[in-house]
Amino acid sequence: MNQIFKYLLVALLSIALTILYLDQYAPIIVEVPEKTSQRMPIEFSKEIQKKKIQKIEKKAKNIILLIGDGMGLNQVTAYRIAKGGPNYSTAFDKFPFSGLVKVHSFDNLITDSAASATALSSGTKTKNRYLGVDSNGDDVELITEILLRKGFITGLVATSEITHATPAGFAIHNISRYNTDEIAKSMYESKNHILMGGGKDFFVPESNGGQREDEINLVDQIKNGNIYIDSKKALMSFKGEAKKRIFGLFAKEGLIRSESEPSLLDMFEFTLDQSTKMVDQNRCSGFFIMAEGSQIDWAGHENDFDYQFEEMDEFNNVVGRALEFAKSRDDTLLIVLSDHETGGLLIEMDELRRKPSSSMIVSWNTALEEGTHTGAMIPAFSYGPGAINFTGVIDNTDVFFSLKEAIGITELADKECKLND
Repeated sequence: MNQIFKYLLVALLSIALTILYLDQYAPIIVEVPEKTSQRMPIEFSKEIQKKKIQKIEKKAKNIILLIGDGMGLNQVTAYRIAKGGPNYSTAFDKFPFSGLVKVHSFDNLITDSAASATALSSGTKTKNRYLGVDSNGDDVELITEILLRKGFITGLVATSEITHATPAGFAIHNISRYNTDEIAKSMYESKNHILMGGGKDFFVPESNGGQREDEINLVDQIKNGNIYIDSKKALMSFKGEAKKRIFGLFAKEGLIRSESEPSLLDMFEFTLDQSTKMVDQNRCSGFFIMAEGSQIDWAGHENDFDYQFEEMDEFNNVVGRALEFAKSRDDTLLIVLSDHETGGLLIEMDELRRKPSSSMIVSWNTALEEGTHTGAMIPAFSYGPGAINFTGVIDNTDVFFSLKEAIGITELADKECKLND
């Protein structure tokens, strides 16, 4: 009888501890009253008030641009609170400079990732869905194309498909982000040295299990003269020389969290290491890396804070690693920002607001899986030569011109950075 009583006591204690844990740490789902919406007439001027860019004496040799897709101020704040409370210090809090960025597109208050990426990479406002072209559909010169002409190593990394709007907006020109066959071919034909992400299906024809309708097998073409990596194991064990372009396609579409697929941090550290080696071994001018935490946005579209916390946590780790690298030398500009906010994330006040907070309630202000981007300004954090130009309130097109000033583009002669085979 005593033994049975002990078992019952242990069981009840376990249940009590489980309830206590869930009460403290599990997400709280509450009913939020229907939102109040108002329509306000606006005057949409196409003229952009350009930021006056400060001249930079000490120029940057390297640029690291980290984009948290869909990451607004509230995503940064909610992540901090969920990670360790309101006084917790994240990697974002360690930057000496910060600012706010306006992100509307050419003719819409709510941008998509294609138009925003084009603004960041070319200094040109364009229409939603457009990649690397202006509002008339004409090609604009991208920061990667300029830097390649000046002898820089360029690398693009994403946890989405590498053909997705943000990485594509830094590499190719197309009037629709949904022309995936054309985009994948253009990504392959671009001269960017390192491409890392998902989206293998868009490089493989339907007859081989992919999604290409033109039956061109770009993976076969990549393997002919380039380095091709398709698993985390191969990425982590790579010992090759930095003498060829490197393509990492790790998933049929977007990356998922699994032992066979690398994390954003894995891909970023690999790209950072290889870019540094390519610069040193081939006497290149420097490097440019754009790495995107793509699925912060996807979590916002799904109105899923658990998912978003995981993506923000991974992105925070990448930010911390990049900041560590930039602080270890004096020639690297690091910028962390977003392309837009997704989900209208709110940190809500609960009924116990007069008592000490023991939980956080978050809610989403946009419809699930519908037009879930918002027009809110997004945060920017910067460190290194030229960081001052990313402070205050700027337009997303200002980023392009501030990058050019930081690197001293007008002072650099054209130069080919040819990898030694």
